[in-house]
This record gives sequence, C-alpha cells and structure tokens, in this order.
Amino acid sequence: MTGLRRFGWELLLALFILIAGTTASLLSRYYLSFGQITYSLQQSIAVIGTIAAGLVPVIIVGEIDISQAAMLAFGNILFAFCSAGHLPLVVALPAVVVMCTAMGILNGVLVTAFALPSLAVTLGTMEAYRALALLVGGHGEYASFGAAYVWLGSATIAGSIPVSLLFLIVIFAAFTFLLHGTVFGRLAFAVGNNAKATAMSGVRVGLVKIIAFAIAGGMAGVGSLIYIGQYQSARADNANDILLLIVTAVVLGGIDIFGGRGNVPGVLLSLLLLGTVENGMGLANVPGPVQTLVVGTILVVSVLVPLLLRLAHRTAARARRPPSFLQPATHPPWGGINDQGR
Repeated sequence: MTGLRRFGWELLLALFILIAGTTASLLSRYYLSFGQITYSLQQSIAVIGTIAAGLVPVIIVGEIDISQAAMLAFGNILFAFCSAGHLPLVVALPAVVVMCTAMGILNGVLVTAFALPSLAVTLGTMEAYRALALLVGGHGEYASFGAAYVWLGSATIAGSIPVSLLFLIVIFAAFTFLLHGTVFGRLAFAVGNNAKATAMSGVRVGLVKIIAFAIAGGMAGVGSLIYIGQYQSARADNANDILLLIVTAVVLGGIDIFGGRGNVPGVLLSLLLLGTVENGMGLANVPGPVQTLVVGTILVVSVLVPLLLRLAHRTAARARRPPSFLQPATHPPWGGINDQGR
C-alpha cells in the first residue's frame, strides 16, 4: 500500500500512456507499427528528454532554467565548427559539454550570489546565449558533419531501435541514482523543501543550486549532439520552440514546480506520454496550433492537479483534527511551572 501511494502518479501516467496509445491506434491504422512508434519517439523525445533530465535537479532545488534551449543552439554551432575542423568527437564532445556546463554555472552563480529570481536570470541569459550563438555562427546553416557526430542521434540497432532512445533510458537511470541514491540528491530535495532550514543545518545551499544549474547546462551540451545527429543541421536559432515541452515533461512527470518533491522515473513516463500524444495527433493530421494547445493544457493541468490534491489533503487533515477545546493542554494550568519548580 505504501509503494502504491508513493508511485501512484507514475502508475497513473502508465495508464494514460495505454489510453493514448489505444486512441492513436483507433485514429490511424498506421500507428501500430514498432518501427513507426520508435522512430516517432526518437524524433519527439530524444532531445527534449535529455534536456529535461538536466532540468530536473534545478526544479527540485526550487529554481527554474529556461536558457537550456539557447545553450543547445550554442552547442550545435560549436559542434559544427569542430566537425568542419575535423576534430575527433572524443575531443569535441567534452569541450562542448564543458562550455555548456560553464554557462549553467554562470546561471547558478547569478542566482545564488545576488539572490536573484532564477526565472528572470535565465530569461536574460537565454537571450545572451542565443545572441552568442548568432555572433559565433551567424545566420547561416551548417549541414555537413562527420559520421561520428551524427551516430548517436541517427543510428539504430536491429534496424528499428534508435540508439538515442536507449541512451535516454541510460540517462534517466543515472539521474534516478543521482537524485534518489546519493548525498547530492538528498541535499537537493532538502534545499527544495526548505532552503533556510537546510542552510541552518550547515549545508552550502548556494553550492547545491550551482551544481544543479551546472548539470542542466551539461545536459544541454549532450542534447546538442543528439540534435546534430537527428536533424544534421546547426543554426543559431535551433530548438527555439522546445521550452514548453521540456517544462511540461518535468512537471507532468510529478516533479513539484515549487521544488522538493518528485520521482525521476515519472519524467521518463511523461515523455513517453507526450510522445505518444504527439504521434497520435500527427497521424490524425491534427493542426500544429491545436497540438500546441493540447500540450499547453497538459502543462496547466499537471501543475494544478498536485496543488488541488495537496489542498484537499490539508482540508481533510484539518477536518479530522479535534476542536482545540478538546485537545489536551500542552502547558500546566498554573502557567508552565512544573512541580519541581514550585
């Protein structure tokens, strides 16, 4: 019963995935094909899922980062230059990840050192990083990459299993361990629950938040390599429209938007749900604006439902509590002096 209560949201997401898949199969006879499903999931969630995994620690500590897409675009430009210069991927990948991680660290330092709201900070750095990508790469498109650069985002196993989807599963397994099985994970949840109390216990709250932002930046760099392989294109305006899906995936996955709560596996399930919904709507020829409206609605609902459930729980708890005049007195009637002190 305890496990059912703990993973109730994840079980509900699994049920929604089943319903969405069944509905999609009824809307289109082309849906029930393993190759079609895996290819569609690769196109819809491989990049978004990688970046969403990096956003999870940031939201758990009670912050937000909306600059990841801009970091990804900057990473794309760097990968294009590295490929054009015939730099081996084993050198290019660490270099790009380090650059994007540095951008994430800058976000964290600005938020923590100056006590600034992360939404405002990352809104500003989003524009700055996008402008940096334009300054470095210009307005042109780079579409020539070495085979090693496109392998992760385009290769398949057994002809129909995308490597990027298997890599995404590995990423979420690693993040599940990081956030639910390590000291950093426990500190991240503690900071998200009550940053002041955590700081009073001796934890360097600012450092925990900076590490979370650094992880978000690093994962944007990893996501940029998958993007290169998937689209074989690099532009300064790449991934300009994925922010809504990233935030929706994390919040729908059960990560509390206010921090301190959530299970990482739920985010992977939410990605599968969003990918299934998007695939079904695409096969049913649902217009793009309607698809965006559906995703936006899912985001709003995923934020509202936990709030309403929490409110209902608190209301029920208050209703079960006996009236104050029936509760035992916490102090002696003579003003708090015990028998030995009289």
